[in-house]
Amino acid sequence: MKLTSFLLMIQLLTITALRAADFRLVKQSGDIFLYERWIGEGDAAVRELKAVFLVKAQTPAIIRLLRDPQRGPGWNPSAREYKVLPATEPDHWINYIRYAIPWPFEDQDCCLSFHQENPLEIRFESTQHPAFPPAEGRTRLTGVRGKWLLEPRHSGQVQVQYFITTHRNRKLPDGRQTLSSIRTSLKP
Repeated sequence: MKLTSFLLMIQLLTITALRAADFRLVKQSGDIFLYERWIGEGDAAVRELKAVFLVKAQTPAIIRLLRDPQRGPGWNPSAREYKVLPATEPDHWINYIRYAIPWPFEDQDCCLSFHQENPLEIRFESTQHPAFPPAEGRTRLTGVRGKWLLEPRHSGQVQVQYFITTHRNRKLPDGRQTLSSIRTSLKP
């Protein structure tokens, strides 16, 4: 029985390690690294993006920045609107983002439910909220799911890993400017 449990644990660890290795580097801009991997097969395949970068900040400051509707468009420069509503629990919030997309395309928007799992992990996924109904002239991004992993370093910096997937194979707003802007927004 103990041997079987041990072997199952080894298999799970091996699968987890292989999944982490599935990401491939697709772009590097300075010290911001963007990776991708495909999950699933055929028409059901979705692309998962992972961005990795360092920020000179404390983890609570990063979380406050994510929850701040006034500072949201500063670090997310494609956002035309950035609204945050508290949810029923203190570690939950609802975030509405409308992205300005150049003509002739429609703007895109999403409504996300955020949950702070622990001081170093924030998960989010698409949700519906009566304060942010779908509107004409906008394409609602659905099936969005992701997380922010924050890993403090001895240097006083935090390594941020940002993951996102969507059920649709739609072009999400370009995140390169967003990722460099979040670091600028956190500078003292």
